Amino acid sequence: MKFHAPVVAKSGFRSRFAGVVLALATLATGWGGAASAEPSQDLLTKLNELNKKVEQLSKTINAAQADFDNKMRVLAEADAKQIEDLAALDSARMRLADYQRGVDKIAAAVYMGGRADAPTAILTSSSPTRLIDKLSVQRVMAVQASGQMRDFRQAIADIQIIEAASAKSAAEARIAADAAATIRADLQKQQSELKAQLAAVADEAALTAQPSAVLAAMGIVAPMPTVGVNGLVPNARRLLQYIMTTYPGVRSIGGVRADPLPDHPSGHALDVMIGSDMGLGDAINADIQSQAARFGVSYTMWRVAAHFDHVHITVN
Repeated sequence: MKFHAPVVAKSGFRSRFAGVVLALATLATGWGGAASAEPSQDLLTKLNELNKKVEQLSKTINAAQADFDNKMRVLAEADAKQIEDLAALDSARMRLADYQRGVDKIAAAVYMGGRADAPTAILTSSSPTRLIDKLSVQRVMAVQASGQMRDFRQAIADIQIIEAASAKSAAEARIAADAAATIRADLQKQQSELKAQLAAVADEAALTAQPSAVLAAMGIVAPMPTVGVNGLVPNARRLLQYIMTTYPGVRSIGGVRADPLPDHPSGHALDVMIGSDMGLGDAINADIQSQAARFGVSYTMWRVAAHFDHVHITVN
């Protein structure tokens, strides 16, 4: 007695919901007494209302997802721009530092060679021509060095302004993306809650409808045989209905019967007969295991001795 590795089930919630709605619609008009018809019509109305809410919420979630994707794109662009601006700022600072070192070397050389002012140049020059040349070179060097240093510093100041603006844009984009993610998560939570309500109502419908009548209402000409349905506990009845409406390929389902073990006699066990269709057995076993909490499943037996033609399921 053990759980086996899950296999992807071949059915979904939507197909089961559609089947239950169709079955209830037929049963609501087909059952004779008013006491039987009114609850089914109420369930049908509730299912339809919940389904409409889920569909509307799905549209809202799709719009929220598109908004979130757009904000994430804006955030990515803002982050990339900030990275580029930071790289430009670092590059400008490196160029300024290199130029500053060059200026410092020139200044040190001039200092070691003597003063570079006009009186000193007049006193140390050997001729007027050399004096003029020396003063001209010194003036040009001073003007160029001063101008380049000023331009570099201005460039760094401009880049710092741009970098600050891009950092602000990135921060704002990140806040917007976080807000969009929060909205999306809240909507998804609402959708999950609605789907849980849908499942609960569908389960309630399953407990109030007779399996063979539900399958007939769904258009299945020959409903699968059932044995020992009377006396099943609520979890087993709910599971029986789910399997019959979800897996029409099942050969038959057995419930209450005599057995040395207490599971079947007490109405806590089902034998889902699948014949030689091992893939169907794998799908049912994996599906029921994945919903063990929902149906109160204690354990399943499949692909073990004497359990190659049916899936045994015991519920709480």
